[in-house]
Amino acid sequence: MKTINFIKNLAVCLIFPAYILFSSNLFAGQIAAKNGMVVTGHPVASQFGVEILKSGGNAIDAAVAAAIIAGVAEPHASGIGGGGAMLIYLQEQDSLSYINYYQQTPALLPGAYDPARDNDQASSVLVPGTIAGLHFALTNYGTIQWKDLLHLAADKMEAGFRIDDHLHGIILDSYEKLLKYPETRQIYLPNDLPPASGEYIQNVDIIITLRKLANFGPEVFYRGDIADSIETVILQHGGTLRKTDLNNYKVRQLSPLRGNYRDYTIYSAPPPQSGLTIIETLNILEFKKLSEMGNYTKFAASFHFMAEAMKRAYADRLTYLSDPLFVDVPTDVLINKEFARSRFEDIDFSKANPAQPKKTKPGDIRPLLSSDPDDKGCTTHISVVDAQGNAVSLTQTLNRFWGCGITVGGFLLNNGMTSFSGGNSVNRIEPNKQPRSTISPTLIFKNNRLFMVIGSPGAGAIISTLVEVICQIVDFNKTPEAANQAPRFCSRKWSDNLPLESNFSPALIDSLKTLGHPIRVMNALDSYFGGVQLIVVDFSNGELIGSSDPRRSGTAIGY
Repeated sequence: MKTINFIKNLAVCLIFPAYILFSSNLFAGQIAAKNGMVVTGHPVASQFGVEILKSGGNAIDAAVAAAIIAGVAEPHASGIGGGGAMLIYLQEQDSLSYINYYQQTPALLPGAYDPARDNDQASSVLVPGTIAGLHFALTNYGTIQWKDLLHLAADKMEAGFRIDDHLHGIILDSYEKLLKYPETRQIYLPNDLPPASGEYIQNVDIIITLRKLANFGPEVFYRGDIADSIETVILQHGGTLRKTDLNNYKVRQLSPLRGNYRDYTIYSAPPPQSGLTIIETLNILEFKKLSEMGNYTKFAASFHFMAEAMKRAYADRLTYLSDPLFVDVPTDVLINKEFARSRFEDIDFSKANPAQPKKTKPGDIRPLLSSDPDDKGCTTHISVVDAQGNAVSLTQTLNRFWGCGITVGGFLLNNGMTSFSGGNSVNRIEPNKQPRSTISPTLIFKNNRLFMVIGSPGAGAIISTLVEVICQIVDFNKTPEAANQAPRFCSRKWSDNLPLESNFSPALIDSLKTLGHPIRVMNALDSYFGGVQLIVVDFSNGELIGSSDPRRSGTAIGY
């Protein structure tokens, strides 16, 4: 009966979509709402998520709905051929759960794999986890039937999706990759030409796949004819993933990591995702009052401190972070305040220095790589809060733009193998293993009340981006919109340069160069620095404040 009522309610929303759009200030940089908020990287995903909320669904229903739509409308960034993770907060139960549905290696590994050479090959495909993860979340925490939600999503995308300027530019940049595989070329390069901004792409095959998933559930993806199709195309192109690998895939339900920063409690992604690096960075920053040092967008001292803190946390990440089913990750040490003190004491406030990993236990520290496979990639993020105070922070990915470039059933397959490291790294390739990832869906509480839902795409820049936005709000009392629009930088141990956006002042940049930072100036509001989808709860009036990063094509919609 609940599902029937839901469908009736949703029909009303679909008949009057203008009410949703105009009542939500769709194109505002920051919006406020009382009853629910969905912030995603694509307007249609945000709209569909809010339709689900308005029709009686909860935050988990809306997040899963938005994730399915985002996978179709942002095909370069995510989709059912990839993986991800979500952090769920249930207000009534006062409980949190982390669902890891990231990709993992097949049992049979490719031979000499080169991430630079093989990123657009079938050998780079890992077992996709998105369908398993979204189904697990909806079944265990949602209120809507999988079949109903998938059919509604298919209805939503039946007419196709519009190419905006951002996606048009990505298609132009990826033209050769999209040409390589006929099934992909047919969808995204009609007549072998990039579609113009404003044109529509109609992906007939993905609608068929969504309806098949609706009718037969995840079994058809992991054990049925979709699994057969995946194995066939992988075999055709010389990859190693097999149907047995799909059969054996399992979602991991975990407890999120917990940390504290100032007066706030941070919950974020456990290994092999990168919440520990965010918590370690914030722990280091807590040893000084950033608010007294001045905003890092204007003052070199606070910028320098943040950059050096990030480098040290990132060095520890490269050395220790891996799949905990294969490696003993010293998580409790890395997020410990006393460990952070030792990293803080290592910072020279008069000049920039290389950051080495800190030994956490007896034995040799494995050598760091000179580069990091997280450097290139594309991802999407979804933040949701419902009227009951439940929240979801969800990040999903194909790894690099367009994954490996191979399409089956209307969806692209990931190239997650590129996230592994070479040599004897803790992140080396092994059978049935997840690579480490920078994705870090995060929730922040104050006085045991939900305060912030945050996450971002951006590959290796995700960690620095999230730390900067959190500091803008917590330390510098900025609004969500101002925090999202503030100029960004990315500081990592291995990098021989420090990228920052051009809207930092020339005087500040000169001061940073004097301190020894190898500055590389990039565009203002550059998508390299992510696409934060952010919700903040205003405790004074209970309003939800939503902000979608101007660096991407996202939208915040509430009601």
